[in-house]
Amino acid sequence: MPERGAVDSREQLAVLLRDFAPSESARACADPAGAYANCLAVSVECAEWLRGQGVECGLLLLSGSRAPFPEGSGRWPLFDPLAIRHWTVRTGDWSIDWSARQFRPQTEWPDVRRVDSLVEHWQLTEDWACPRCLELVAHPLHRALSPADLERVHRELTHATGGRGPFADLRHDVTPALVALCACESVPVAAGQP
Repeated sequence: MPERGAVDSREQLAVLLRDFAPSESARACADPAGAYANCLAVSVECAEWLRGQGVECGLLLLSGSRAPFPEGSGRWPLFDPLAIRHWTVRTGDWSIDWSARQFRPQTEWPDVRRVDSLVEHWQLTEDWACPRCLELVAHPLHRALSPADLERVHRELTHATGGRGPFADLRHDVTPALVALCACESVPVAAGQP
């Protein structure tokens, strides 16, 4: 176990993540359909687990994909890429994305990248909850994995509506809006031009 703090190297992070990989949420996200719409839930669980291991971490919100995801799961093949919001874990300079396969089925699991490289794929990368934030989500339902059939239902609906939906998800439809929880002074991690 590392001393309390952020993880400095990809190798050190890989050792830690091997211990989280057998969790139910991580295993679900190894499959593209299982990863669908589970980014917030799996990221929260992983961040809390890492904090329990003495690792300082928080959550990142990635907004506005710079490219569509034609091979993605659920609604992503026809959904407006600029409207996509996606959550990952952040520790130091690293982003840990357990659910990246919902967008790119062949990507590594988890997809670990330097935070400063995310601007290549996303228009905005910002701290959702920094390492000092005690709460990672505003409602307990935001911790729940998606229903098993959500990917199939959203895929069928996206083809029927040309990606317009609406895409119901009771974990978010009946709960407070998903807004950044971090009240600490912070600025966007990386912002690019559309």
